[in-house]
Amino acid sequence: MKILMLGWEFPPHNVGGLGRVCYELTKSLAKHDMNITLILPVNIKSPEFMKIIPTNIEIKEIQSPLNPYMNQMTYQKLFKYFKLYGSNLYNEVERYTNRCKNIIKDINFDLIHAHDWMTFKAAVHAKQFSGKPLVLHVHTTEFERSCGLGQNKYAYEIEKHGFEHADLIITVSNFERENIAKNYGVDRNKIRVVHNATNPVKNKDKIKKNNKIVLYLGRITLQKGPDYFIRAAKKVLSVHPDVTFVMAGDGELLPDMINLACELGIGDKVLFTGFLSENDVYKIYQIADLYVMPSVSEPFGLTALESLVNETPILISKTSGVSEVLNHYLKVDFWDIDEMANKIISVLKYKPLGECLAENGCKEVNNLSWDAQTKKVIDIYKELYQS
Repeated sequence: MKILMLGWEFPPHNVGGLGRVCYELTKSLAKHDMNITLILPVNIKSPEFMKIIPTNIEIKEIQSPLNPYMNQMTYQKLFKYFKLYGSNLYNEVERYTNRCKNIIKDINFDLIHAHDWMTFKAAVHAKQFSGKPLVLHVHTTEFERSCGLGQNKYAYEIEKHGFEHADLIITVSNFERENIAKNYGVDRNKIRVVHNATNPVKNKDKIKKNNKIVLYLGRITLQKGPDYFIRAAKKVLSVHPDVTFVMAGDGELLPDMINLACELGIGDKVLFTGFLSENDVYKIYQIADLYVMPSVSEPFGLTALESLVNETPILISKTSGVSEVLNHYLKVDFWDIDEMANKIISVLKYKPLGECLAENGCKEVNNLSWDAQTKKVIDIYKELYQS
């Protein structure tokens, strides 16, 4: 089967963890004899990386700074340095869509598979142009990105238009399936759930350190709840001042979180790393005693799996889709910083608790394979292609 795939992240052009999801899924599809043409917005050419792509995956790059977490403000900052792109975010999405239209005319495909909102307009066009079935793969929506507050109506309308024209929709959790049905009026019978997975880690090296380390890793944005992490840190440090809190990642709220840590008097106890390379991400998981994911709304939460596969226990918010595939974890309401602090202290104080959560959680994650999840995607393809 020939698949036209419209993506928005792919290594090494990662903004969030979903670039790794797109890569693993695409690579696994190729192993199942799927021929894939992937259209991708990129800032820089990457010939070195492309040499390791399986031969039945062809990547067509469109020079563009787009990523699905952008808003008008963040795009305008980029536009100051890249004048060749559209003058605003909406113009750039249209420019990207038009470039896709030109490329699609010369591609032979049986089915369209598109990831998240910035690809949806091009995907709908591809369906109308070719008459081929359309699968939309939803990793997050505007409701999650904005936490339901003042959402980007432009992105929301593109999502809604895409959902209406899709033949089937894949979500990464039942949690997200319900969100889409509720917030976009989509028939649940049109939605299939395929959870994410991660790969086993061969080289695990727990590094000796003096302090206990509690980790936040992800985009520093409203959706991920970084302020709750900082406020819980304040409460933990009032009891255990020898703990180091690490906030790894980048995002529009990074300056605010640095200021908040200083205002709370814990600026010397919170380490802000900025964006980390993939190698550094795995190292930081392995030095942490606990990973905290306090997301306000998390369709899945790949970082929770990545933490567990590195044998670091997790504390996640109750509004996280990843809990659907796990049993060995701690959870808390994202807004309950008192309970969050109590559970952090429990893991740091009672070593057997953290070890039990890490060992059993790691076993669970290692039983989740990309091959099994890919077979579910292929079944969805066959459902449409054979209908």
